[in-house]
Amino acid sequence: MIKDKDVEKLQEMKKDLKYIPAKGNRFGDYNFGGFVDDEEEEPEKLKNQDGLRYPSIDNLLEVIDSKYKLAYIAAKRAKIIKKTNHSSVDNKCVKPVGKALEEILAGKVTAKFE
Repeated sequence: MIKDKDVEKLQEMKKDLKYIPAKGNRFGDYNFGGFVDDEEEEPEKLKNQDGLRYPSIDNLLEVIDSKYKLAYIAAKRAKIIKKTNHSSVDNKCVKPVGKALEEILAGKVTAKFE
């Protein structure tokens, strides 16, 4: 239940901030932030539109012979990518694990298991 004093505060904030009317969110009927004017630039769209299907597990298993080895190598490389913020291939993925899997698929990362 929104109290009268909260409605007054929202009305004051509405005048000062940009807002986009939204229905059913937990902050009332206002979604602060976003792009109201056409002058502002929209954020860059992700290049990877395939989601979890890219890189394909079938293609990755052609490079690495075991799912367990693949998970181990990807985790180790993802930790390095997260720390240094550097990848050796042009990535479509945004997250470090996705970047690591792309590097494995490209043959840039190898590991020797004994």
